[in-house]
Amino acid sequence: MSKLVASTFIDKGSIWLYLDDELIAKGSETVTMDLPAEEEFILHWFVKAPKGTTYSISISSPKEAQYQLTKITKESGKDFGIFTFSF
Repeated sequence: MSKLVASTFIDKGSIWLYLDDELIAKGSETVTMDLPAEEEFILHWFVKAPKGTTYSISISSPKEAQYQLTKITKESGKDFGIFTFSF
């Protein structure tokens, strides 16, 4: 078993972070949770915020899932993304 450590940040608006089909973070926060070994995971997110809002997602553990994203919302104020990992 390994620990997932994920952080989200958004200036204004909302961000939702999911691991597979489970909501694990909403807004700006840090979460830690146990992950079973030898599985594939899908991390995905949705952002709704005013145009020009900065948001970020950081995965610091486990090492196989390390990920850093910082983006600025476009004209629509909406964004989404996906990241897969396994260990």
